[in-house]
Amino acid sequence: MFKRVIWMGAGFSAGLGSSYWVKKAVNRKVNQYIPQDVRATVETKAKSATRTVAVAVNEGRAVMRQYQADAEAEIASPTRRSHLRSVQGP
Repeated sequence: MFKRVIWMGAGFSAGLGSSYWVKKAVNRKVNQYIPQDVRATVETKAKSATRTVAVAVNEGRAVMRQYQADAEAEIASPTRRSHLRSVQGP
């Protein structure tokens, strides 16, 4: 059992290290072949897209919270309870 833990850790470390190395190598090659102005434009657009996604996620969460609050308020309202009692019977 202990051997499995050691090999799992070794595999995890090797995978993490190699993925980091590959990322650095790819970034070096990309920076070597892409002109500076294109790189700046791509970077700006990527950051803009990240901000857009973050805004959309935050907006979605706010709408979800409002929907949840409205649903809880509707469930807790006395008119809804009296309506349910009359439908269910005496």
